[in-house]
Amino acid sequence: MHRNVRTMRFPTLTRLFFDTPSLPTRFGENSYEFADPILERICNAFNLADAGGAQEDIWTELTASNADFIKAMREKDFQGIRAILSNLFHGPLLFGMGHTDIFLSKRSPYDRQYFPLRCRDATLALAEALALKSLASNQQTSLDDYVSSTNADVADYIQQIEEKLRHSIEVPEVGKPPIAEIGRYRVSPDSVRHAYVMYRVKQLGHKPEDALLEIGGGFGNVARYAFLQGFRDYTIVDIPYVAAIQAAFLAATVGEDNISLLGEDPVKAIKICPSTRKNKLPETIDLAINMDSLPEINKTESLEYLNLIRSKSRNFLSINQEAQKTHKETIKQYSVPDLINMVGGFRRLHRHPYWMEQGYAEEYYAVDAKDNVT
Repeated sequence: MHRNVRTMRFPTLTRLFFDTPSLPTRFGENSYEFADPILERICNAFNLADAGGAQEDIWTELTASNADFIKAMREKDFQGIRAILSNLFHGPLLFGMGHTDIFLSKRSPYDRQYFPLRCRDATLALAEALALKSLASNQQTSLDDYVSSTNADVADYIQQIEEKLRHSIEVPEVGKPPIAEIGRYRVSPDSVRHAYVMYRVKQLGHKPEDALLEIGGGFGNVARYAFLQGFRDYTIVDIPYVAAIQAAFLAATVGEDNISLLGEDPVKAIKICPSTRKNKLPETIDLAINMDSLPEINKTESLEYLNLIRSKSRNFLSINQEAQKTHKETIKQYSVPDLINMVGGFRRLHRHPYWMEQGYAEEYYAVDAKDNVT
């Protein structure tokens, strides 16, 4: 137990681990060419959307740290863009959006044990969420049995998860991602935890023919799982350089012909809309999704998005942290319930801890502009 003192309160983990055997880790490959035609599309969309202004939130500094990528898109430097995207998970491009090379390096904000523990924890959490694994009870489970269950081989759970979801939860070979090997499976925390979202969307009664909107789509992995689950009317809205990342990742994983970008005919399964063109969003949305986002962007824009959801969507699924910390002593974060109360017009139908990550609340709202939140 003393040897694991640093790992006992790792952020995001949903359980304690005691002397847990590590998993082999390495970097995957990049199997996608990122040819000039798709890079031309990405640059055209970015340059149509690029407002050039700075936000006053956490994403301001992240945008600044990716100035080389943004400059390459403005100049249509395909060779430079291709080099960056072929190493998508290396460097600052995905900071704040996913697990990158830093988690397998001495520069990790925790230590190298965190990444394999997070992969194990996410797998166990998803198995529990899908009722493929029973929950441990401190009252009913001995410590020895608890340790045995958390430290055992979890490859069988991945097989059962994939059978239930009817798709793989392994990491796509795009951008040389960090991976952990669990038996014959190659996973990352993101490849596991993002798979939960569309399972939950279907569990809530939404069908593949529904129109979905994701506000803040990360690097596009939730949208990829939506595609694998059969959804064919999915829109992402995000800041322009992140929208470009999503376009690249989704072109590589679901196919260039299945995405449409700003300035293109919006008839494809996944539509990527930059935040500077929020007026281009669909008029009618069955479900809006926000994950890991609203508390980290500035209050004004958060309220704009909630007002947009209230005007267009029937339902809203939020998966967000509620720490309400002040970032670098200047940028105040707000919880989604507080933001909802400011806007009104939402009825909370469900609220519970998020299965996949410690410290996050999952909330499901019905949108009714006539009612205030309950």
